[in-house]
Amino acid sequence: MIKYFYLFYFLASAAFAKYQGIEDMNIDISNIEMLIDHKEIKSKIFQTVQKIDEDYKNEEIVVLMLLKGSIIFASDFIRELKTPFTLETITCSSYGLKGTQRGGLTIQGLEKLNLESKNVLIIDDIFDSGNTLSNVRKEILKKNPKSVKSVVLLLKDTPKRLKNVELPEYFLFEIEDKFVIGYGLDYKEYLRGLKDIYFIR
Repeated sequence: MIKYFYLFYFLASAAFAKYQGIEDMNIDISNIEMLIDHKEIKSKIFQTVQKIDEDYKNEEIVVLMLLKGSIIFASDFIRELKTPFTLETITCSSYGLKGTQRGGLTIQGLEKLNLESKNVLIIDDIFDSGNTLSNVRKEILKKNPKSVKSVVLLLKDTPKRLKNVELPEYFLFEIEDKFVIGYGLDYKEYLRGLKDIYFIR
């Protein structure tokens, strides 16, 4: 019964997407499967935030959100955070942006931030190859912060992961090498608003 409910939920979302004029999505609904439901996500956020609060011991931090994928995760995350923080955002892309170039990645917004002697906590949606987070961390370190840590929603077990890459200090879920959507993760920029996380078989 629950399985059919989730299938109906996704079908309704896909129908709405089609209504908005998305004809090129090419998703076979029969290949969509629930991976993590919203209640699990919320519970894990609460547990992870408790650990982070303990680690920082009320030291002020700068929460640095990587757009766009982490926006829903970060919004839920900071609502649970007791540690005093300020919030900043940056955008990372392999194309189409003006900004700092590093490792085939363009980082936009970081150049304006004063992070000297500050504790920086990077928030991202998914750790895949590790290229994005690794290069963002290296650029932040040039600004002489007091510390740099990262928290990601999903840690993907994938052969694409760079060798000797530094893993995030905190992650909520470790997943297999699957294409995932929902809860901020997109398919061709759509379906970020799904409350749960799904994978496409």
